[in-house]
Amino acid sequence: MKSLIFFVAVFAALAAPARALTPETEAFLRKAGLDPASPAVRQAEAEGPVSTVYQGDEKEFSLDSLARDGAKNGIKAFVAARDFIRRLKANFAGTPIPPAGYDGLYLTVEERKLALKKVFP
Repeated sequence: MKSLIFFVAVFAALAAPARALTPETEAFLRKAGLDPASPAVRQAEAEGPVSTVYQGDEKEFSLDSLARDGAKNGIKAFVAARDFIRRLKANFAGTPIPPAGYDGLYLTVEERKLALKKVFP
């Protein structure tokens, strides 16, 4: 039953209209070396902002906010983290921890717990 609910949720998310990147964010992604049309970037944008906790304070991250802040490494790590957690949720056993470019800062608190289970089984 859980897998049915998961697949319905994934299908609904993919069927929802995609959010559009601002021209400024697209330009910043290119400057950072990322393709705004890549599946990983499109999925990160479709998921929207990530609400998490950073140094005890609630914080929200998105492609737009990272582009506005000029965070080239941050925007790359955001895309990598969102791609990693999406794959981890879909196939926990078959998804390795990325060797570089991934930052758990861009995961929700619950997603961090799941990633930690991968690191420390």
